Amino acid sequence: MSSDTEEASEEIEGNQNQHVNKQPENDDKMDIVEDEETPEEPIENDPNYMSKHHSVFQKFKSSVHDVKGEEVDEETPEEKEDIEMQDLVPLPQPELPRDKRLVSTAAHLNNLDWLTTPIYTAPEETKPFAEFQNPPLSSLMIKNLRNMGFESAFSVQISVLNLMLKDIERNRLQPDMRGDLLVNASTGSGKTLAYSIPIIESLQTVKVPRVRAIILVPTKPLINQVKTTLNQLSKGTNLSIVSLKNDLSIKEEGIKLQTNEPDIIVSTPGRLVDHLTNGYISLKNLQYLVIDEADRLLNQSFQNWCQILISKIDEFTNIKERNISNSWKLNVQKMIFSATLTTDAGKLSLLKFHKPRLIIVNNKEQLVNEMFSLPATLNEFKLQFGSAKSSLKPLILSKFLLSKNKLANVLIFTKSNDASLRLSRLLSLIMNKLGSETINIAYINSTNNTTSVRSKILKDFSKQTINILVATDLIARGIDILSITDVINYDLPNSSREYVHRVGRTARANQEGFAYNFCFGKGEAKWFKKLMAQVGRSEKNIEELELDTKQLIEDNDESMYKESLDELQQQVFNRA
Repeated sequence: MSSDTEEASEEIEGNQNQHVNKQPENDDKMDIVEDEETPEEPIENDPNYMSKHHSVFQKFKSSVHDVKGEEVDEETPEEKEDIEMQDLVPLPQPELPRDKRLVSTAAHLNNLDWLTTPIYTAPEETKPFAEFQNPPLSSLMIKNLRNMGFESAFSVQISVLNLMLKDIERNRLQPDMRGDLLVNASTGSGKTLAYSIPIIESLQTVKVPRVRAIILVPTKPLINQVKTTLNQLSKGTNLSIVSLKNDLSIKEEGIKLQTNEPDIIVSTPGRLVDHLTNGYISLKNLQYLVIDEADRLLNQSFQNWCQILISKIDEFTNIKERNISNSWKLNVQKMIFSATLTTDAGKLSLLKFHKPRLIIVNNKEQLVNEMFSLPATLNEFKLQFGSAKSSLKPLILSKFLLSKNKLANVLIFTKSNDASLRLSRLLSLIMNKLGSETINIAYINSTNNTTSVRSKILKDFSKQTINILVATDLIARGIDILSITDVINYDLPNSSREYVHRVGRTARANQEGFAYNFCFGKGEAKWFKKLMAQVGRSEKNIEELELDTKQLIEDNDESMYKESLDELQQQVFNRA
């Protein structure tokens, strides 16, 4: 008999002796006596017992019949199916149902409709300043505007003044009704006047100097430009306007601010934050905060200027905690201006807008992720050349300028300081050899970084003493020179934002302007196409100029070009 049979038999025999009598013999011992006299019913007939030890009995019967060679009719578990081994691959997933409402929401968030309903205004709209009514502009303001040569307001100025002049009148009785303003308008559309006029109109009657308006701009040239405009608009008033620069130390400048507190401050964000953290400027009476070229300022941290500034404003003017003592206090009204107003909710939320209103100086159309505005009077062109011609790029530019008679009021953009310096010198050499000795060519970049030098160059360019100016993106923002008729992207910009600000140097104040984009090879053509897609420009907006370089460049031009290169190289060695 097998071992399984023996184990089962022993267990059965042991279970048959389950009735025992236990009597104590001593404190430490007990005797076990078998009860042989009481007959017992066979265990096999006890259903409770059988069910209790069913598995043991089943194993016993199976082993007995295996020895006798008989088949046992027992419950056998179902045979398991063979499992086919598979490689570890992703399980197929059912296609998820597409929610049309979510798709619509995603498209909606690509513009600023999530913030507020935009107010669209046509770029070509104009209106005489004297015709503004309900309320009108003051006679002093109209006089100052005329002295500056401005009779009519442009589109962006009309839209802003229509809202802001009503705010000035209404908010004397309803301080909490002042809503913030976001303006998306092209460069050269008159944004500086748009925010300067209502600020001067609102503050011109104040008696005690307090910091009531702060205007933030990204560059020093813009500081000078904005301050000059404010000074001209405020003639005949007692308003004090100062600009914060790096000419003095923070302490020296701070003492001056506390001794003679101004009404309006024009500054870069970094300089302003330095004075705020040192306690030299109080925002207790602040009414207006203007952020010009907001896209650039919001994309740069400047010591977390935005968080610091907004937190300082909240310390004095928290509109959520109105009480009797501050119920008549005006909240700070923010005005945000840019030609490429970002739709990034994270960046815009830092400014904590209050009842925002959005003005878009453009015809209503579907906006891309960044809202770009280009002048309506701008004509854009693409010039495509093969990559093999890139070595002749300066020569091609020179011949193009001569063939199209683009010899004055031309602004050329390059990709770096070295490129601008090299191109300006090489163009002068080539033009002299081509018989155009009277053309004056200069450059401006971060190497000639003194304010006086830059100011003189820009002034001479504005007066046409300088005919062609070669520059970097340093002056692509904020420089307002109405005489510029042509912009040439000799090197393509690195971003769609820079493209907008470059070509925005022309076609200003509703004047016609021209932008030419040089593309050498398929790579640059592909990049230019991507830039145009980002700014919402189609092939209808960009005209491609066909230039035959074989006809443009004559037989002896290449040898002359080589001589010019040799002369430039010699000049560099002599300077070294």
